[in-house]
Amino acid sequence: MSISFGEIPADNLVPMFMTEFDNSNAAKGGAMPWKNLLIGQAVQAYDPETRTESFRPKSDNTGTLKLITSDEQADALYGAGSQIARMIRAFRKNSRNSELWALAVADGTTAAEGSIAVSFAGSAAVAPKSGAIRLMIGGQSVAADVVAGKTAAEVAAAIAAAINENQQLPVTAEASSATVTLTAKNGGTCGQGIDIRYNHYQGQELPQGVQLAITAMTGGGSDTSYVTANVANIIRGTWFNAIVAGSDDATNVAEIKRILDDRWTATVQQTGVLFFSLNGCSVTESDKTTDYGTASLDALVERGGDLNSQVVCLPSLPETPTPGFEVAAAVLGCVAPKALNDPAQPLSNWAVAGIVAPRETDREDLEGNNLLLKAGCALLTCGNDGTVYLKRMVTTYKTNPAGAKDTSYQQLEKVFTLSFLRWDWNNYLAGRYPHAKLADDGTDFGPGQVIMTPKLGEAELLGRYEYWISKGLVQGYATFKANLVVARDPDDDTALQFLIPADLIDQFFIGKSKIQFK
Repeated sequence: MSISFGEIPADNLVPMFMTEFDNSNAAKGGAMPWKNLLIGQAVQAYDPETRTESFRPKSDNTGTLKLITSDEQADALYGAGSQIARMIRAFRKNSRNSELWALAVADGTTAAEGSIAVSFAGSAAVAPKSGAIRLMIGGQSVAADVVAGKTAAEVAAAIAAAINENQQLPVTAEASSATVTLTAKNGGTCGQGIDIRYNHYQGQELPQGVQLAITAMTGGGSDTSYVTANVANIIRGTWFNAIVAGSDDATNVAEIKRILDDRWTATVQQTGVLFFSLNGCSVTESDKTTDYGTASLDALVERGGDLNSQVVCLPSLPETPTPGFEVAAAVLGCVAPKALNDPAQPLSNWAVAGIVAPRETDREDLEGNNLLLKAGCALLTCGNDGTVYLKRMVTTYKTNPAGAKDTSYQQLEKVFTLSFLRWDWNNYLAGRYPHAKLADDGTDFGPGQVIMTPKLGEAELLGRYEYWISKGLVQGYATFKANLVVARDPDDDTALQFLIPADLIDQFFIGKSKIQFK
């Protein structure tokens, strides 16, 4: 029999007409599967003296993967204003159609606290005029009314009420005398990244005579260990193309990197990238007077310089009042649909919703932005209207194992492109040749036989490379054809080896021109 059948028996004697289907020539890979995962802390602990019932989750949903379809679902599962609920909202502001999963870990230990002290100019006993206090807490605006004739304690009570009324804020407030104490809803270090400020936007002013003294959020305990939370086992077997870690703790970042390094291997092939950013500033700055909780240029450069991995991306916008865990989630929300549609498309000049731009005086110039990129920090910038944009998405990879400078994995687009090429090639072969035999070149097999040979493998690879060129993922067909290798494995009669010298497409980031005039 010259034709290979999969379903029709060769020894059937019963008269009938039998036809089977074979989709090997019609099979198409389609879009690459793409799943996003956010890991963050849920609200669990409940102290009636400092926390309110309304932001508590209905039940303990930690330690379980959940498919997220709405902001309201996130609040119900994890508690309004919790770290992971805020991350979900930040992601969904940028992409509501991307497949999103969440993994809540137990809350951290001690919650950070900060304060806002109210006073009046000239030691006045009451507010001289009415107006509004324009606060910003963790990048979210809060307005508290001031009524002429009210005491400092009454103004503080109004501030606390305004804060507690907004369930999406990451803090609760309690007024005592003329001071408002803010307590992070989540324990751990993330609370120290909650920025407290007022009059962030140009033109905002405190009501006449009102003075505010802000004490930064501090005293947060340790974050939940991702090892202790059993993250590796919980996500085992599920391919996530991108993971956001709400914790910037070095050991937690290292644990996710370890998981992804294993998944990048040829035996697992579940490629993924970790996104995280700094939750607050770890560098003391003597000139900081009103801005607290933000990550500084120095802190970001230092952290980026300590990392060196193609699976770690550190989105950076120094001095933004938005917490780092929300910055990372928002950036992934912006990146995910673009990378799914075209992994090589430059991730530049795309607006990112949900991140508040730093004040104009705090924004970095060319020198500062260049320092971030050289340190391996993915760069965000701001437009004149305050819109935040992706500028250049790099990984933290800077040197090869020998310590020499290496840009091969620098661009996040190239990492995504490699991931797609491997998935597409494997998927293509598996679809075209699920039951193929393997033989040397030169044998004249009967028609209809499905037999892979080195020459056929070469032809298939060249055809697929042309397909990748048509999608704008690779370039240099002639060079590729001259250098590819397809051969039988000398040590395994069942294996065919492919050397695929792909020349990845580049991204157009920099234009260098000279105007020569007379």
